[in-house]
Amino acid sequence: MELPITGGCFCGALRYQISKQPFGQANCHCRACQHATGGAYAPVLLVPTEAIKIDGEYQEFVSKGDSGHDVTRGFCGRCGTTVFAHTTRVKSMRPVYAVTLDHPEQFTPELNAWVDFAQPWVCLDPDLPKYQRDLPAEAAGLQPPPHRR
Repeated sequence: MELPITGGCFCGALRYQISKQPFGQANCHCRACQHATGGAYAPVLLVPTEAIKIDGEYQEFVSKGDSGHDVTRGFCGRCGTTVFAHTTRVKSMRPVYAVTLDHPEQFTPELNAWVDFAQPWVCLDPDLPKYQRDLPAEAAGLQPPPHRR
């Protein structure tokens, strides 16, 4: 993706700029993301926390994710658009909702996560890796477990 990556909420009061390449791009099918987006899944860029600059006021809502960790979602207080999230599980990464990009056509999902919760009417791309639950560590910019082959 060409840097900087920019985006914001529906009304324009909340804007962001991403200065580093995302760790990855994923579709999250967990129930928490379904509720947060009002859709079947959340298409997200997995952005290094230090690489996102947020301009404008936003509100946050904290809930337990399906992983059991707290997930905080940032949204515009004026129009309600959910723009980003962060979790206590991985503090080095912030999911940014792909539909809030100025150029959402740049989003290219690389995997599907939490497919155990995928709605039966969603057609999953057979060419993308599928993870029953959480993302692999490296998708969030972390080192893979030492026992992984």
